Amino acid sequence: MAFVNDRHDSPASGTTPHPEGTHNDTPQVSGVSQSSHAENAAAHPNGSVRLPVTIPVGARIVVRTDDGADERTGRRTYRDFVGHVLSWDGATLELERDASANGRRPAEHVTIDASSIVRLKPVPERRLPRR
Repeated sequence: MAFVNDRHDSPASGTTPHPEGTHNDTPQVSGVSQSSHAENAAAHPNGSVRLPVTIPVGARIVVRTDDGADERTGRRTYRDFVGHVLSWDGATLELERDASANGRRPAEHVTIDASSIVRLKPVPERRLPRR
């Protein structure tokens, strides 16, 4: 399963050219670069992240969102969501969030604004527990 990412300028080989003449050997996983958030921030000074144009419905992904700054420490805080894509229009992601592995949080439907997304990548399905 691959995300279609027309906004990403990497060649099909899976490496991203660097302006200094060297290249970044960052691997491609399902068509999405696994480059760090720092590289994304450097590439997009306004803080935006390269997001895929399309994401297949049913794809299981992890999405990290910016949750603002902690009032006490001033540090950035993030919230992670793992689940299956219901829809993606480039501005809003609808996700069926997985229940927590320990059963404390039930599955839930979440809507995530694209401007709050810091990181997005595919993840494998959960394994069934051993009995």
